[in-house]
Amino acid sequence: MGNKHFKFMGPVFGLALALEAASCSLVREDRMDCPCELTVEILGQASYPVSLSLTGEGFREEWEIPRDTVLRIAVPSPGVQLLALAGVPPPRDNSVRIPEGKDCPPLYLHTEWVETKRDSAKLAVRLQKHFCTLSLLLDGPPGNGAPILADVRGCVEGLTLDGEPLKGSFSCRMAPGESIRLPRQTPEEELWLDIRMPEGVVRSFALGNYMLDAGFDWTAPSLEDLSLEVNLSVTHLTFQTGNWSTAIPFKVEI
Repeated sequence: MGNKHFKFMGPVFGLALALEAASCSLVREDRMDCPCELTVEILGQASYPVSLSLTGEGFREEWEIPRDTVLRIAVPSPGVQLLALAGVPPPRDNSVRIPEGKDCPPLYLHTEWVETKRDSAKLAVRLQKHFCTLSLLLDGPPGNGAPILADVRGCVEGLTLDGEPLKGSFSCRMAPGESIRLPRQTPEEELWLDIRMPEGVVRSFALGNYMLDAGFDWTAPSLEDLSLEVNLSVTHLTFQTGNWSTAIPFKVEI
């Protein structure tokens, strides 16, 4: 991805930058041609390398860096657009799309416009989690030894680099005890859980509605994870996140 190296300011370059910045400040002229020393701190998150890009007027730089890193970069005025993401390769366009039959990649994202009409600026990058890991515990009749699987399907096939859901077909299969990652949804989008046996789908749940009823917030800056227990022999679903859980009643006929 572009220049895959660190851009740390050496002493000679740093001195030149300081003199030029001081010169601009003394004459009080338009700072359009004066560089700004931008300090970017990448704060800790999941153990993925971070792809960072800065884009401004006639300026673009890219890095692939570890977490817990501080960069000092000379950037132009009047500002730069910062994009930091982790858990996915840098996309070719402005979106991350999920292949059919796969779950969402572990996408962490931060984007921000940084105003640089000054000698120096600082920015702390806190990457937000744009996926929900859904774990499934499935209990119920043995079904004569036949395997029971679950399909999750919905209407969001990816995310823009602003963290907005992209409409499209999503489906992913999971077995009891497994987990999948769901992309960030809009609350009005449909999300379904189908319980499947060899003869086909035996029960469908409006998973998105149940998650909203249980208090799940798709608009949170960082999404929480969920554990879902589906008991086919009684009449409830149980959602759990952290130390919190709730049961939602339903009528089951198998």
